[in-house]
Amino acid sequence: MQNIPGKSHSDANNYHYLTLDNGLQVILISDPKAERFAASLAIGAGNQQDPNEHPGIAHLLEHMLFLGTEKYPDAGAYQTFIREHGGSHNAYTSSQETNFYFDVLPEAYPEALDRFAQFFVAPTLDANYIAREINAVDSEYKAKLDDERRRTNEAQKTLFNPHHPGSRFTVGNLETLGNIPTETLQSYLQRFYEDYYTPENMRLTLVANKSPETLASFARTYFSGIEARPTQITPELPAKFLQTQTFQAFKTNTEKSQLKLMFPIPSQLRHYPSQPYRYVSYVLGDESSNSLFANLKELGWAQSLHAGISQDDGNQALFAVTIRLTDAGVKQRNAVIGKVFSGIKNLQQAPTNPDYLREIRTLSELNYAYHDYIPSVRLAQVASSRSLNIPPMDLLHSFKIERDATEAEIAPVLNALTPDNLVIQWQHHKEFPTEWAQDELTWSTEPFYQGHYANASFKKDWLQQDDETSQNSMYGLPKINPYIPEDLSLTQGTDSRPTAISDTESFDFWHKKNSQYGKPTGMIFGYFGCSESANARQKLLLQLWARLFTDAMSEQTYQPYTAGLNYSLYAHSNGLTLRTQGYTDKQDAFFEHLIGELMTFQATPERLTIAKQEILKGFNNLDSQPPYALARHYFSQVVTKGSSSIETLQNLLTDIKTDEINDFIQTHLSQFHFTGYMTGNFEKDNAETLSQILQTKLKGRLGAHTYQYVELKSFAPKNRYIYRFNTRSADTTLLYSLMATDSNDASYTERAYVRMMAQLIGARFYNEFRTEKQYGYIVAVTNQTIEKTPALGFLVQSPNTDIETLVQEIERFIVENKDWSDSLSDAEFEQARTAVLAAFTKKTTSLREDALEEWPHVVEPEHNFADRANWIASIEALSKDEFVDFVNAKIKRKQSARVVIANQWQDTENWTPLIID
Repeated sequence: MQNIPGKSHSDANNYHYLTLDNGLQVILISDPKAERFAASLAIGAGNQQDPNEHPGIAHLLEHMLFLGTEKYPDAGAYQTFIREHGGSHNAYTSSQETNFYFDVLPEAYPEALDRFAQFFVAPTLDANYIAREINAVDSEYKAKLDDERRRTNEAQKTLFNPHHPGSRFTVGNLETLGNIPTETLQSYLQRFYEDYYTPENMRLTLVANKSPETLASFARTYFSGIEARPTQITPELPAKFLQTQTFQAFKTNTEKSQLKLMFPIPSQLRHYPSQPYRYVSYVLGDESSNSLFANLKELGWAQSLHAGISQDDGNQALFAVTIRLTDAGVKQRNAVIGKVFSGIKNLQQAPTNPDYLREIRTLSELNYAYHDYIPSVRLAQVASSRSLNIPPMDLLHSFKIERDATEAEIAPVLNALTPDNLVIQWQHHKEFPTEWAQDELTWSTEPFYQGHYANASFKKDWLQQDDETSQNSMYGLPKINPYIPEDLSLTQGTDSRPTAISDTESFDFWHKKNSQYGKPTGMIFGYFGCSESANARQKLLLQLWARLFTDAMSEQTYQPYTAGLNYSLYAHSNGLTLRTQGYTDKQDAFFEHLIGELMTFQATPERLTIAKQEILKGFNNLDSQPPYALARHYFSQVVTKGSSSIETLQNLLTDIKTDEINDFIQTHLSQFHFTGYMTGNFEKDNAETLSQILQTKLKGRLGAHTYQYVELKSFAPKNRYIYRFNTRSADTTLLYSLMATDSNDASYTERAYVRMMAQLIGARFYNEFRTEKQYGYIVAVTNQTIEKTPALGFLVQSPNTDIETLVQEIERFIVENKDWSDSLSDAEFEQARTAVLAAFTKKTTSLREDALEEWPHVVEPEHNFADRANWIASIEALSKDEFVDFVNAKIKRKQSARVVIANQWQDTENWTPLIID
């Protein structure tokens, strides 16, 4: 066992590695803060290793490993064990990797490791479950049929070299996996498992609050049984493209306008010490003044720009410049591309800038030195994945830039960004660049996601030079960043709770010193209470105000953002909240500057027009979101008073003019209540100084404001309610909720009962509806509690079962389980209590986590800083008998309302229709 060097000075973990006798490399992370222990095992094989004739084998195998092993043959045993012991689990299959991971409460860790290790020692690959799990894979595939990213990615593959495995469909479905006998498919799975699930092709990471020696013992005990055997050699990958100077026009289902310029570049995997591509993306992706994006935005052509690499397969990667265009930008697409190449040309012709290199390396070092705590399961997953390509002794070093990239390292990336090496994907719902094509566009339909696309070669001289910017040798080259923090000194001590520095009817300011995480960071909040009983139009104007201000500030806040100083402005029922976070050096001045800008902000007609266009596109695209997410969204909309329908908002938005929103801003800034909060690496005198500055700056604007609480609609016990929503997905989706009807003032105990119910029946519901009956890939019991109104939800998204059947099945499940509480054992109750309690006794691990928990209590008049303690006390005091009585009252005696959010069904005879006003 060897120590892994390179951890940051603020990292309390210890890192070691060893190699087992069977060849399995293991990363051991002793994490003294871990409250759930975790493990992850990564395999260096994914969907690019699928057999050509059966894409999806790697993904199906990932699913099958969860469904029984020789030692633990029950298909639902692993999931049930993890959930019952307060944990979580998942896996993913990517192009060249499959990764399995879990976390669990400490006392269950050894047995969880044993169950987990058996996936890789002796899985059953039970033929009885293969057909069912193909349905699960097919459900997962169908759940994404309307996902625009999946559709565009699948179409983009048609531009790739057909001999490159990245050109193939990878998810798997009934067509690619269900077309051969089960026995034959089982042999494919077994062959893939034997070829690639080998110790030398695996990386295991264990993370726990245990000594390295104990973790090493766990690794040897549970994972030495994985059979050592040779790994199938993967052939060297060909080039990603047979031909560049091509483009694809893709017809989107949503109102999306995106231009993606792609350049194949050499793989960057081995350049992790210097990351030369970062030099190029740092400059081209800049958004400050004189940047490419700032110019495109000023012209009204672009909404966002991103530059970076993806799809690095070890041979080649793609460097992409992705631009979200405005409607005007769509018309000016040729000029947009001309400006992109002007920026690229200037970067290519300029000498390598040591100031850029210094900034990139400094910011990387700071981010690594002061990163927030990484939860154990996330750390395990990342470490196992990264160690597939990074030697263990370099693992920690690879998380930051170790040295400046040389000109020789940067050149292969920068020199690849030429028109001759260009492939473009154009995404739009109705307008396409036919003028680029050498021949007339010929449209095709991608067979898996039914995307409509046309691939073509560029005609000669298609690219227009931008005369204006081509003459400016500094165009697109950002200025030196003045916001990189210099003062990294730390305060000492942590206050127990926020305290008021100033507290009047119109202005209060709070402070809490919090240095427990050993980082020179902080957060500052500012609440503007300026809205009372707002109607739909006023709420929309608030949203526009926040959006337009953020848009107007993008240039001057980009360099602070890259230097680790972020901000956000968001609207809510009481007005606006401004929040900054990052390094404390310069943050108070930054916050004060933003307040000043907000006080003088005025919307312009040009940016209002663009903002309205983008909001309308968002409204029109809402039904393309995942149906299960829409169901939860509409649940909160339906049960909350004051919500407005999309149709109402669309109608209101169209006739809002610049004068109206500016009058609205001035009116709401003429008098408001201000609440401020400064926390983190700030002393009390820092807060007192800022408080005084803000009181002076806001003088004449401050006034009283009545805090507005969220109000819920009234629902009658035993009544059944339904809301039907629209979605573009063909899947049926149902959120069936049992909702308390007493009042919106349930005690901690009553709300804890709902969490206990979700914990106790969640695994049972999942195993029956997902594993056994295959109703859908997305199946869950959810806590739908809003404010102080308890609600328990049963969520299913299904590609193969109608809503009526799902409602009947959920009601059958509820009836069959109504007597479950009567037979609940003391051990089961205590196990559930432990799992629920763990969510509240879990120690916070970052300043952000603390601050976001404290901020609502700073703003709300009750200042309930004992909220977490009250939850813990209530859960610890729960009585099993009283819990059973609660369950019987709400389920057996039907004292709850039943609220269904569904698509494709509306039974108005037996259910009361709900509306969003």
